[in-house]
Amino acid sequence: MLTMKKKGFTLIELMIVIAIIGIMATAAVPTFQDAVIRGQVKEGIQLADSLKLHIMAYYQQHQAFPADNAAAHLAQPEAFIGNYVTRIEIEQGALHIHLGHRVNQHVKGKILSVRPAYVTAHPTAPMSWVCGYAEPVPGMSVQGENKTTVPALYLSYACRAWAATVKQKAS
Repeated sequence: MLTMKKKGFTLIELMIVIAIIGIMATAAVPTFQDAVIRGQVKEGIQLADSLKLHIMAYYQQHQAFPADNAAAHLAQPEAFIGNYVTRIEIEQGALHIHLGHRVNQHVKGKILSVRPAYVTAHPTAPMSWVCGYAEPVPGMSVQGENKTTVPALYLSYACRAWAATVKQKAS
């Protein structure tokens, strides 16, 4: 008598596969959400790019940084808005980007600062910019206060405190 073998998966094998897929999905969702938030924060940096030109022009003309939007001959902070940005204010040359509107709740109401960096020994040398928790490179100084409250997780690597990270890895 011939016996037929059944082909297919047992219930336990299917349950194991479903559990593995569930674990992988659980790990992937926060990573995707972080990338979406970083994209929303990036909009603020892009909006601030045009304001950087005004600050650099003001600095070249006056050898000082503008105290506020009015000193830089720009509209009030509330005029600089976007899908995720509620305002951009200038304070002592630094740009403070306020996040709001349709931004993710993890960064709603948070601030990202973008500050001008100049060569300490030669202040008339070309200017650079430092965002978030990043520090200036040796030989450069930054202008303005860092009011960043956005968690580093949601910032690009350029806006994170790389020197502190290097020190932690070396320890």
